[in-house]
Amino acid sequence: MKNPLADTRSNPLKTMYEELWVPIFGRVLLLFSSWIEGSKIKDIDKHTFNLRDKN
Repeated sequence: MKNPLADTRSNPLKTMYEELWVPIFGRVLLLFSSWIEGSKIKDIDKHTFNLRDKN
């Protein structure tokens, strides 16, 4: 049986999560946590993660 959530055309929430939520709010969380800890971020663009399946 094929996974219905694997097709991004039929699942816009997955696309919005991968393209909007993770990059924007992930960086906001990184900046906020570094501000609380008092540390400086050396390279903000280096912190990236691949959320897509590699099937």
